[in-house]
Amino acid sequence: MDDSEKQKLKNYVLWLLGRQEYSKKELTQKLKAKQADESFIEDLLQWLESLGYIDDNRYCESFLRRQINKGLGLKRVLAEAGNKGVDRALLMQLIETQEIDWFELSLATYNRKYASTPNKLDYKDKAKRVRYMMYRGFSYEEIDFAMQAATMGE
Repeated sequence: MDDSEKQKLKNYVLWLLGRQEYSKKELTQKLKAKQADESFIEDLLQWLESLGYIDDNRYCESFLRRQINKGLGLKRVLAEAGNKGVDRALLMQLIETQEIDWFELSLATYNRKYASTPNKLDYKDKAKRVRYMMYRGFSYEEIDFAMQAATMGE
């Protein structure tokens, strides 16, 4: 790998980071896709970290905020975190300090999806809504709460 290729990859990573936060795992995957060698990737990530361009804590906060804004439950957030290379212990600590009300989030997600539809449901429609909410990462208790609260709102 010559210096011009290394500079192009460095510029590429800086461009990516200028748009959004990335985990080390994601940046590593993107650099490997560009055929960067392991030692260069490691050096580049250390350099970025020393300058504060990548930070696990900041990335974790940004990741959690994005997932909550998408209306995802705890189970889905944890699953997505594994795919993105988020430190699970750091994420769990952040979730505890943020005191997220997963029941209220499930209600907001449910209402966003089903606000304009009637809540008088047959078994098939209920099952379909429960499956949707489970896919979003909510527990049975959270889903039940959301469905009950939405029915009472009528």
